Amino acid sequence: MLKALKNKKDFRKKLLITLGILAVIQIASGIPTPGVNTAYFRLLLKSNGTLGMLNALSGNGLQSLSITMLSITPYITSSIILQLMCSIIPSLGEIQKDGETGRKKFKMYTVILGAALAAIEAVGFAVGFGQRGLLLSYKWYWVLCVSLIWFVMAIVLMLAGEYIEEKAFGNGISLILLCNILSSYPSDFSSVYTRFLKSKTPKEMALRIAFISICVILLFVFTVVIQETEKRLTVRYSGKLQGCVTDEDSYFPIKLCPGTVVPIILASSIISIPSMVALFWENSNKYWFVKAMDTSNWFSPAHPSYSVGAVIYFLLIIGFSYFYTQYILNPLEISNQLSRSGGVFPDITPGKATVDYIKSELKWIIGLGALAMCVVAFIPCILSNVFDLSKLSFAGSSIIIITGVFVETKDKFLAEIQSELNHSKISLF
Repeated sequence: MLKALKNKKDFRKKLLITLGILAVIQIASGIPTPGVNTAYFRLLLKSNGTLGMLNALSGNGLQSLSITMLSITPYITSSIILQLMCSIIPSLGEIQKDGETGRKKFKMYTVILGAALAAIEAVGFAVGFGQRGLLLSYKWYWVLCVSLIWFVMAIVLMLAGEYIEEKAFGNGISLILLCNILSSYPSDFSSVYTRFLKSKTPKEMALRIAFISICVILLFVFTVVIQETEKRLTVRYSGKLQGCVTDEDSYFPIKLCPGTVVPIILASSIISIPSMVALFWENSNKYWFVKAMDTSNWFSPAHPSYSVGAVIYFLLIIGFSYFYTQYILNPLEISNQLSRSGGVFPDITPGKATVDYIKSELKWIIGLGALAMCVVAFIPCILSNVFDLSKLSFAGSSIIIITGVFVETKDKFLAEIQSELNHSKISLF
């Protein structure tokens, strides 16, 4: 494998281009936007746990009010919106099935919608928060300048992600998102050190480091397991070989979490809306509903009623898990594909019985996967309240993104290396 990587100049070039683009993006995320009060959002994030997820996705850009503050969140939002709309507008869903041409057209729609969302968010932040202290000088030209900077950088990041996928190596948007989250790790480690390790004896420190490391590793392992676990439904194909009828068994895989992090991102986005809207009005945090939607108030013994927000979050994750799965794994489409290829499930007749069988299997598999995702998603909320910690990037939905991107990139890397090895073997003959 290493030999193939060493001898393949084009592949090395792709890796270097990818790493170079990601490095430039991370440097840009540390450049503050001219004319803004950099302490503004830092104070807001300390008092509102719900906004921590948005800050992690932007690579701390929200906290530092960098030029890449919006990051690729507009693109992610537009991608999810279009995917959900495919189940409502059949013609839109057909575009994705139209080969390479359809895929490029769908991506173009995603970028266009992402650009529109970026413009709305940039102007909304500059105008809404500018008049409350975000901008050092609340003049129309500063509002326009700051809005343009955030909008243009959001477009640049979208195009950079697309370039990585088309010309370099890996899923560009996923890799940018991964680097953004990993850039939050130093502040997370600082919080853990201050809370658990500072002023401890060397022996106590060693024991606590070992305990924390084991917990983090187990959390990563658990997340990888639930993402890689799948149930294989046996599929039987009948054929003829030299006048004899033969049966060949294969399988149809259903992942425990086919929607990966999408249901959690959707649920988190809805939960964060009250907190975001509340920031535009003075004294809005005094309302009970706004406090209930703030993750930093969940599981608080002093205010148990605020944990209603956690129940709503739980139900949203479960609901979106089923809804999104129906889009990416449509039982009727699966049944039709099996019929066209001559495959059947053993003891299940084709048609309606097959559709009902797939629905029943999906029902409990997706339910179990959604519950597993909820366990991971609620860990940061519990930790932050029990141990008085800020939102941690190595827990919750962030770790699901990290493990998902690592697994995806690893599979693509190994596939490309194997392809090069096979090509080299063929060339020898």
